[in-house]
Amino acid sequence: MLKKILIPIAISFAFPNFLIGQGMWLPMDLVNQEVNMISKGMKMSASDIYTANRGSLKDAIVHFGGFCTGEIISSKGLVLTNHHCGYSAIQKHSSIENDYLKNGFWAESMGDEKPNEGLYVDFIISIEDVSDRIFPLILNGLTEKQAVDSLLKSNPTSGESIRVAIKSIYYGNQFIQIISQRFSDVRLVGAPPSAVGKFGADTDNWVWPRHTGDFSMFRVYTAPDGSPSDYSPENIPLVSNNPLTISLAGVKEGDFSMIYGFPGRTTSYLPVSEVVQQVDVMLPIKVQLREIVLNTWDSAMRVNPMVKIQYASKYASVSNGWKKWIGQMEGMTASHGIDTLKMRQKKVIKYHSANHENAFRAVDLVDEFDKQISSLENSRKSIIYFQEILRNWELLTWSRLANDLVRLSDKGNNIDKAIRALQSFEKNYDLELDRRASKNLVNEWINAGKEDTLLNVPIQYLKETDAFVRGLFSPHLYNSLPLNSNKYSDTIVVELCRNHLAFNLWTDLITKYRSVFLESRNKERLFESGMKEWMNLHMSAARASGKILSADANSTMRVSFGEVGGFSPKDGATYNHRTTTDGILNKYIPGDYEFDLPQGFRSKLESRDFGEYADFDGKLPVCILSANHTSGGNSGSPALNSKGELIGLNFDRVWEGTMSDFYFTPERCRNIMVDVRYIMWVVDKYAGASRLIKEMKFAN
Repeated sequence: MLKKILIPIAISFAFPNFLIGQGMWLPMDLVNQEVNMISKGMKMSASDIYTANRGSLKDAIVHFGGFCTGEIISSKGLVLTNHHCGYSAIQKHSSIENDYLKNGFWAESMGDEKPNEGLYVDFIISIEDVSDRIFPLILNGLTEKQAVDSLLKSNPTSGESIRVAIKSIYYGNQFIQIISQRFSDVRLVGAPPSAVGKFGADTDNWVWPRHTGDFSMFRVYTAPDGSPSDYSPENIPLVSNNPLTISLAGVKEGDFSMIYGFPGRTTSYLPVSEVVQQVDVMLPIKVQLREIVLNTWDSAMRVNPMVKIQYASKYASVSNGWKKWIGQMEGMTASHGIDTLKMRQKKVIKYHSANHENAFRAVDLVDEFDKQISSLENSRKSIIYFQEILRNWELLTWSRLANDLVRLSDKGNNIDKAIRALQSFEKNYDLELDRRASKNLVNEWINAGKEDTLLNVPIQYLKETDAFVRGLFSPHLYNSLPLNSNKYSDTIVVELCRNHLAFNLWTDLITKYRSVFLESRNKERLFESGMKEWMNLHMSAARASGKILSADANSTMRVSFGEVGGFSPKDGATYNHRTTTDGILNKYIPGDYEFDLPQGFRSKLESRDFGEYADFDGKLPVCILSANHTSGGNSGSPALNSKGELIGLNFDRVWEGTMSDFYFTPERCRNIMVDVRYIMWVVDKYAGASRLIKEMKFAN
């Protein structure tokens, strides 16, 4: 329990520098960081980076599919993003006969570029602070959601492709309005073989030194008049007036660097007790559950080429979080992150006490948080089990899709899309593999419920369900799934789904999950309400020193900046800021799942014909490190130099710094980027896609 000690005399207290300068900045707020950025070597103005009313770098940055970032690198709408961001699209076009995952894909002409149903990019038109219009509505009795909805309705926009969203930042202490335009004809242009785009696969994921060419290329198409349009053979490439310029000059230690994109989520201002619970309790449960699934999938993928194709994207998705969480736990320990967060928390409390401003409120809030977080622990653990089961038990996915199909059919609605969704699921589903993986997963869930009776595990339901077909995981149940929907009429498919024993599995479990979720919702809302006040205390302390804090990431457009450089992860070890193709050849293992190389690619590397893409020492750089604050969603973000020129493509963070979602420190946290020269070499020298190189604009 913190003691409430009020210091009787107000003292001067400069807000500590631990939160100043770092972070992910809203582009419209960069004017306040301009001096800081210039001091680090930037040679642009804030308006060069973001301006709503004239050309700026923002015009080349796109939200790719809503889950990644991409950038326009030619006047013909060519988009550069990560290989793993385009992975699902590449996979959907792949087959045993045309395995684009294995062999890569390069369209020989625009007519060969492949459309992707459901894939889109969003361009940001403007970002505006609308807090002064939201808060009066809330003061008049509207909830936050009602206030946002009211403002959106009172300011309609024209055009089907225009989207307007209002998002809360600083835990509800500010609201921003984002206007964007969506383009939904996005076609696959090129991708290297997975042996290049995913070199090192899961062993090297989150790890440095890295040698992964994690990139792919798409193109945005429009209607003939230049307006957004769904796919049509008559569509033409987007005319882009402000694509990024590519620099082949390279980087060196200490150079300014900047990341521009759509980071997913960070939580930099949580009370210490919340971070401790996440790191010590919740993350270990998540790691344990995903290990069960990954171990089963991995053993099958290594011996079955078809399963390898089917589960490649799913495995990468599940593994990505699993490995990041392990890194977060280890990183917080190695960096003494909790100790630093405790110090920060005490400084915020001390500031307000010393200045007679909200004197005891910070102390009271921390006490309240400690009690709330403790009372939420069991429900949060229960929710994690439910979420991991619902996500990774693929039979539940089938059940959900079957329910969607039957519901639409019963209403007399068009079911074409639902049928296609089922067929897409079937294409990448292995009955026996799911049976084995999910059986182990659910058994772990049941055992956890038996050992901890406070966990809300539906043991009785699972036992009853287990009995209805001689075991929930019997081969009979799985083998009887109607997975040949393309061989039957739509009417028969609907009835086969409706009458299957697993049809209600999704609805039963999602109903139970929602019950558990709703039970804790009021407590979570109370915690969130406290976070709004806690964030306000942080912000007011910063303002008193003339500083601005960056808002936590929430998938809105952000800019982070730092310096290129390596780091020392532990005593006696030092990482350089770059890797080269020498490391690829050193890691090469013939026939290996993660480190094999196509013969033609290896021969190209060994010939050392790097041309204009070589670094100062004649070597071809592959990846680079910089101290930019990034998160999920920044995948595919452009790495820009001091002039705003493209120098690399962000795709990962170092293992030792994944705790940056909670606690960012430039001493330890690094983002990993593919050097743009490696990308250009692969496109030009290996793939021979010179038509793409000719589209691009290179710096002198």
